[in-house]
Amino acid sequence: MKMLMIVFRDTLEEKVLFFLKDRDIKAYTVIPKVIGSGETGTVTGSPFFPGFNEMVLVVLPDDHADQIVAELKAFRDEQIKTHPAGKTPIRVFVLPCTQAV
Repeated sequence: MKMLMIVFRDTLEEKVLFFLKDRDIKAYTVIPKVIGSGETGTVTGSPFFPGFNEMVLVVLPDDHADQIVAELKAFRDEQIKTHPAGKTPIRVFVLPCTQAV
């Protein structure tokens, strides 16, 4: 199994959750108000760096995870087309995952 850690700007929440539902992914965890800094900027929820990121964790069988990652790349590419800076604040990380309990 693999765990997908999807980190994105909170303004994309509706689109990301629709993406998951549209692919019949029903089991996931949403972690709101994530702060940090990266390639697409800094978000700390402060007046100097407004906004937040969110994180969604999804565990899937290897082959399904690979398919979803490919589709998330296409999703990101579509978002880039409409972003004024030519970037979009979404990243996907893949981790090996073993259910212990």
